Parts: sequence; C-alpha cells; structure tokens
Amino acid sequence: MSVNQQVTAGPSTKSSTFRKKSVPYLLIFPAVLFVAGVLAYAVISGILLSFFQYDLNTIGRPFVWFQNYIYLFTNSAFLNSLMRSIIFVALSVIIGLILGLAFAISLYRTTKYGDFFKGLSLIPYLVSGVATAVMFRFMFASDVGLINMILDTFGLEQVLFLADPNWALFVTVLANVWGIVPFTVLILLSGIQAIDSELFEAAIVDGASKLNLLFKILLPLISPMMGIALIWLSFASFNMFDVILPLTGGGPLRATEYLAVYMYNVAFTEFQYSLGSTVMVVILFFNVTLSVIYLKIFKSAE
Repeated sequence: MSVNQQVTAGPSTKSSTFRKKSVPYLLIFPAVLFVAGVLAYAVISGILLSFFQYDLNTIGRPFVWFQNYIYLFTNSAFLNSLMRSIIFVALSVIIGLILGLAFAISLYRTTKYGDFFKGLSLIPYLVSGVATAVMFRFMFASDVGLINMILDTFGLEQVLFLADPNWALFVTVLANVWGIVPFTVLILLSGIQAIDSELFEAAIVDGASKLNLLFKILLPLISPMMGIALIWLSFASFNMFDVILPLTGGGPLRATEYLAVYMYNVAFTEFQYSLGSTVMVVILFFNVTLSVIYLKIFKSAE
C-alpha cells in the first residue's frame, strides 16, 4: 500500500507544484497581452500609414507607395535631423556605457551603506524628463545659469551653451546620459554580482593587475548584460523626446532636432501625419538593427 501511495502521490505533487508556479504567469498574462496588443497596434498602424498620404491638405488617404520615404531622404531638414541623431546616440551610448560600468563596479565594491547608494543612484532615472530639462536649462542658461556663474566667479568668459549648436548638442547629451545611466548601472551591476567572487580572488593571488581583472575576467563574463545595456542606451537615446523638447525645443538652428523631436514637429506642428509615421518607421528600423548587431556581437563574445 505504501508503494502505491507513493506512486499515486508523485503525479499529484507535480501537478500541484505546476499550478503554484503557473499562478504568477497567469496573473500577469492579461497585462502583458494588453501592453503587447497596444504596442503591436501602434507599430503596425504606423507602418501602414507611412505608405499613405494623410495630412490636412489632402482629401482622403491616397496610397503613395514609397513617396514618403523618398521625400524624407531627399529633405535637408530630415537628413540634418538624422545626422545629428546619429551623433547624439553615439555619444550617449559611449559615455553612458563607460559611466554605467564605472558606477556599477563602484557599487559592487561598496560594502558599507551599499543598499543606500544603490537606491540613491536611481534618483535620476525616477525624475521626470521635463524636470530634468528644467534643471539642465537652469544650469546652462546664458545669464543666470549655474555653470556660467561659476565661470564668471573665476574670471572666465561666459559661454552661450544653449545658443551655440555644438554646445547645445553637448548639453543634450549630458541631460540624456544623466537620465538613462542609472538603469544601465542596474543592468551591469546584476551581471557583476552574478560572478563568483572566488574568480577575482584567485586572479589576484596569481598576480593579475586591475586591468587584467577588468578586461580578461569582468568584461567577458558580463558581455550578455553589456549587450542588454547597449540596447537600452540606444533605444532610450533614439526615442528621447521629453527631455529635448523643453530643454532646447530642437534649436538652435535645428542642431538638437533629433528624430523624435523632428517626428513630433512634422506630425503635430505641420500636421503631416503620414510623414510622422514614416519617421517613426525609420526610428524603429535603427532600433531593431542596432539591437540585432549588439546581440550578435555579444553572443559571439561569449
């Protein structure tokens, strides 16, 4: 009897365990389905709209094939926006990855008040984009800005940061990096914490330098997390809108009119909705392409 009871108890125990494990997934499934449905509808409808001409000057929605794409890639304003966006994203990704890795290593090595500093590092990510824009606008304002007041204190000439195209690009990169680095730190920190500390201890005993620990142990082992961090940095930078618009408005001279801002201006200022959807498709293309490249690079690095 005891043998039969054990035999019959096995499947029921497995079934009970399966039900318990499946409950969380069943609870979040409606939310995931809703979000996926909204995103899928937005992306598919945007792609379809890019093949039509839909604006306030046209009656109906005539099918125009690839005319919107041809118009964009022969338009100087769009090409300027595309080039400035590539520079903006490249600088944001490089600076963001370096700072994120440096902060992640620092937090990993922090033993006293580590949880406090981890929570403190999330503050920039939790601040809204508009608040970030206002803060950086006050810091880099031409007359009463904090940076210019410091320069004036040391007898240096004030700089018109937000009136110069190159300086404005630099300020927007700083504002963007300030907001997106904290999440990068969390991604990289989770990868570092998953490494067995005995590997570092053994390498130190063998006489490995700090550079060897970094480039031969740490970076290869966290390469998957670095790929995820790069995807996040690229996505956040290409889609950056809520910081740029209140900070510079796309100026001066369209120097900071990145693709997301250009899309907003075309769709909701010029009311050319189909062109706005076309810009959205271009942004989506860059995001997907960079994601595939990152995943292939860091998958081969494993």
